[in-house]
Order: sequence, then structure tokens, then C-alpha cells
Amino acid sequence: MAIMPPERNCVFHGALQVTSFSPGKYFEEKYFWEKANVGPFFLFLFFAPSLYRSFKDYYWTQQLRKLSTEEIISDRYEWLRLNMLQDEVEACLLTQVPEGGIKPLELGPSKVE
Repeated sequence: MAIMPPERNCVFHGALQVTSFSPGKYFEEKYFWEKANVGPFFLFLFFAPSLYRSFKDYYWTQQLRKLSTEEIISDRYEWLRLNMLQDEVEACLLTQVPEGGIKPLELGPSKVE
């Protein structure tokens, strides 16, 4: 067997520890309280609600931002469609105007006697 440099040996040893992890052995009561490194486990339990809430808030912020953008674009298209219809109706009505123009509406006689 070849001699490995110390830093590579540490990495190799660490990789072996990660791959040889056994939840059954780790959570066995005597090992868990006497030998296991429980710090990371309890830190995870302590911070899990905060991490969950942060990820959930980030996810919903992104979804609502996307939805807001889609609503703005949809509203602009709706506004454009309504204005195009209004322009078409006005153009159609302008072709029906008599040559002298529309006479003003008079409610009563314009001469005072």
C-alpha cells in the first residue's frame, strides 16, 4: 500500500466515516448519549423551523412575484384590446357622420322673443 500525504489521508478517512454512517447505530441510546457527536443533530433540530420558514417565504415570494408580473402583462393586454375596440368603433362611427357634421342638439327655440 502506498503512503498517502496527510491531507489526502484525512479526506479519505472523512469520506469513509460519511459513507459508513448508520442511523441505527447513531440513534442507539447508549451510543447517542455517550459517544456520538450530537451537536450537529441538535443544531439541526433547533434551526429546522427557522430554515423551513425561510425557504417557504422565499418560495412564495418568488411565486407571487411571478404571478404579479403575469397579472401586469395580462392587464396591459386587456387595456390594449379594449382601446383597440374603442378605436375601431370610433372609426366606424366617423364614417357615418353626415357631410355638414352633426348639428348641435337644441332643447328649445334659440330666439328669445
